[in-house]
Amino acid sequence: MKKISILLAATAFASPALAQNDDCAGAIALAPATPTAYDTSAATVGGPAWPCAAGGAADIWFSYTTTSTDAVTVSTCNNASYDTAIEIFSGDCANLVPVTCNDDGPGCAGFTSTAVALGVPVGTDLYIRVGGWNGSVGTGTVELTLAPPPPCSLPDAFEDNDDCAGAASLSDGSYLGLTCIEADNDYFAVTVADGATLDASIIFLNSNGDMDLYLWDPLVACDTNVVGQGGGTGALALGFSASDDEVISYTNTTGAPQDLIIEVDMFSSSGCNTYDLNVTGAGVTAGPIGTNFCTAVANSSGGTATMGAFGLTSAAANDVTISATSLPNSQFGIFFTSQTQGFVPGAGGTSNGNLCLGGAIDRFAGPSQILNSGAAGEFSLVLDLANFPNGGGITSVLAGESRNFQAWFRDQVGLGSNFSDGIEIVFN
Repeated sequence: MKKISILLAATAFASPALAQNDDCAGAIALAPATPTAYDTSAATVGGPAWPCAAGGAADIWFSYTTTSTDAVTVSTCNNASYDTAIEIFSGDCANLVPVTCNDDGPGCAGFTSTAVALGVPVGTDLYIRVGGWNGSVGTGTVELTLAPPPPCSLPDAFEDNDDCAGAASLSDGSYLGLTCIEADNDYFAVTVADGATLDASIIFLNSNGDMDLYLWDPLVACDTNVVGQGGGTGALALGFSASDDEVISYTNTTGAPQDLIIEVDMFSSSGCNTYDLNVTGAGVTAGPIGTNFCTAVANSSGGTATMGAFGLTSAAANDVTISATSLPNSQFGIFFTSQTQGFVPGAGGTSNGNLCLGGAIDRFAGPSQILNSGAAGEFSLVLDLANFPNGGGITSVLAGESRNFQAWFRDQVGLGSNFSDGIEIVFN
């Protein structure tokens, strides 16, 4: 028995035992302002995946339950033998909700870390894992401290725009005095027209806290809390430096409008900072669209009826109004449409005009679609691209399709009817 005991003791000393807090379930409670020594050299890598620290390293776990709304700071700053990383979660071990992650604290030697959780409600269970950057392990001391939240942590008018899904819609303009905190980055949704250039900048003092600027296509990647910070993250554009202000620029060459996300990321663990956001090129502006074709014949107004279109060429936007002007006053008329252009002079028997459409021709002749030119000698129709006339039925206009339009109208008594010129709209 003595030999077995000696052997077991020798084995125990030869193979260091894992710490009891090697995973979240064994997290050790931290007391404020009480430095706690730790060692990750015998720890294992836990989940979930690290969003910072180049994938992280073996980690150990601590916990703290908030008793106030003070800022919670967890730090290994200047107190570790290796390149550390700290991540703070809320929730529980079965459902960890990332709050913040830091691998390089400002002013901390040896790439040690400081993570700050702001705006955490009283009674929240926080779980803290201490690991390392890109596989680094070693010994150190971790300390949790509390302090009143900085004034700039107060929410601005865009909150709660805390993730890509909750991004606040934004158009061109300057937005002053916004706030961003490390645990609560800011996200803004913008639409960039095909061929348009989006320019965005944030103006801030880096000495109050380092901030960075990202542009994401959410269909590809989004959110530094998920993808990670810095270069190579999949961002369309990136302003990432350790100086005042950040600027990004992006030109949409996809052939269609893009719905994108601007992220303002609080990179340092100083807590929060204030900034001004400037944006140009956001939003698809409706305007004249389409290309006129064919030749109209003069009517009794003394002019030739002319087609126009206003709105967006995006089929998904479903924002198109067609019009006809220079019509005789107070006459009835309708619009025709076809996917094919043509030319038939004197079409329609009593018509004095030129039919500019070919192939299968459909009419807008439903309720409220038989129009009157009134005293102004013009009429217009708001199109519903999702309920478009098609051979006696309805269809949807799709991206990549072109549609041609023409107006037919009665002329003054004894002059029969006439047509406008045609207009083609290519949808994207």
